[in-house]
Amino acid sequence: MPGMGIVVACSLAVGYVCGSFLTAELVSKHVSGKSAFDVGMGNPGMANIGATYGTGWAAVTLAGDIAKTILAFVLARALFPSAADAAGTAAAVGATLGHVFPAWHRFRGGKGVATTCAGIILVAPPAGGIAALAGLLVVLFGGYLCLGALVIPAVWLAIELVFGNIVHVVAGVVLVAVAIWCHGGPAAGIRTGETPRASISEKFISALFMKRH
Repeated sequence: MPGMGIVVACSLAVGYVCGSFLTAELVSKHVSGKSAFDVGMGNPGMANIGATYGTGWAAVTLAGDIAKTILAFVLARALFPSAADAAGTAAAVGATLGHVFPAWHRFRGGKGVATTCAGIILVAPPAGGIAALAGLLVVLFGGYLCLGALVIPAVWLAIELVFGNIVHVVAGVVLVAVAIWCHGGPAAGIRTGETPRASISEKFISALFMKRH
C-alpha cells in the first residue's frame, strides 16, 4: 500500500483534473458559440447558464458538474482500494478545487456549489445529505444563494467534527475555506444591498404565502 501522502496527492490530482473540465463552458459554446466567461455574470456555473440560456441548459450543466465529481471519486477509489475513503475524499475536494481554480483559465472558475454538494454526499451520504438540505433551506427561507453555499460545507464540517473522522474534517476545513473565498464577498454585500435576492426564494415564499391565504 502506498503512503497516505501519495494517496492523497494523487487523488487530489485526479479530482483536480476532472473538476477543471467546466461543463458550463461546453454548454455555452454549444448553445451560442460564446465562452461562459463572456455571457451573463461571467461565471462558468449552473446559475449563470440558467439565467442566460434557461433551466434546461442549467440542468445539463448541473448534471455535468455532478458527473465529473462522481468520476473523480470513483477513479481515485479504484486506484487506491486499500485507502478508499481517503482517496475518495481527496478526489472530491480536488474536483471542487479544479472547478473553482482551473489552471487553464488562470485559476478563475466557477463557485463550486454543485461539486461540493456532490462530493460530500459521495463521501458521507447521511451527513452530506443533511448539509445539502440545510443549505437549500437557508436559500429558500433566507433568500440568498451565497448563504446556502456557505452553510453547506460548514454543516458538513460540524457533523464530521462530532464523529471525529479526521480525513473528513480536514476536507471540510478546505471546503469551508473555498466557500468563504467564493461567497464571502456576496455574503458581505447582503448588508449593503449589493447582493440580489435569489429568485427561487422569492418564488418559494410567494407560493407558500398564497397557499396559506
